Amino acid sequence: MKNLSQILKNSNVIILDSAMGTELQSRDIDISLPLWSARALIVKPDTVRQIHIDNIDAGADIITTNTFRTQRRTFEKAGYKHEGLNFDGTARELTKIAVDLAKEAVLITNDNVLIAGSVAPLEDCYRPDLVPDTDTLCTEHNEHILNLLDAGVDFILAETMNSIREISAVVNQIHQTGREYCISLLCKNDKELLSGELISDAVKIIEKFTPIAVMINCIHPVRIEPVIKMLKSLTNITLGVYANIGEIDQSGGSTFRKSVTPDKYYEFALLWKDLGVKIIGGCCGTGPDYIKKISHLKKKK
Repeated sequence: MKNLSQILKNSNVIILDSAMGTELQSRDIDISLPLWSARALIVKPDTVRQIHIDNIDAGADIITTNTFRTQRRTFEKAGYKHEGLNFDGTARELTKIAVDLAKEAVLITNDNVLIAGSVAPLEDCYRPDLVPDTDTLCTEHNEHILNLLDAGVDFILAETMNSIREISAVVNQIHQTGREYCISLLCKNDKELLSGELISDAVKIIEKFTPIAVMINCIHPVRIEPVIKMLKSLTNITLGVYANIGEIDQSGGSTFRKSVTPDKYYEFALLWKDLGVKIIGGCCGTGPDYIKKISHLKKKK
């Protein structure tokens, strides 16, 4: 089992991979809800593996499992049962398939690459009003976290967390496993989570459960700098960033419209590194070409 904290100690920056969902879409894979990126595990697993390989070849030190939507809740919504399994078994099996694809990519390319197990909000990332009650959060996140750990991820990445209730439930459940993890926040601005709750209140809770890193994801690069500065004022925990680079064009059939080039993204990433961020990758809209560009940060002192 590879150790994220040790790698961080020995590196000035480490590179996280690019987005999975929008990259699947760019390769003509259906990512419609509720299955979203999980559908590719069923219909095009080779494409998922290839995206991992492309990110590693581009310079990623960490690849993230395609498990953003492999929770039991997702398959219940879709009414999908895999090969005669019940919904619990489907969630467990599809999570294992996703982790195995990441493992295969690492074996094919570079065995020094870490595999992060993605844990997402149970409901829509952009709808904090839909966050379930605490008991439900704890139960369902625990199921998903254990599925990821049983499948063999190196650490947990709880990402796009938009409310204090879900953050509290997730960090509590991960902490009980004793395994390394990072948590990434979805923020409205430099003071508030998307829910409108204070980032400072979230950090107070997070710090009690000793994550390896606190990160920011899925907001536009132009909005990142003040959030980094706020987090630096609140905690000494290692920071990470992976931004999205556009918006959904609803008039064009939910097509993702990119607004930041790889070269421009590198300029943002260089600023984040100069501000002390140690884990940098890409969220929605980014692909391996963005990772190839920001991997040059590893050569910068």
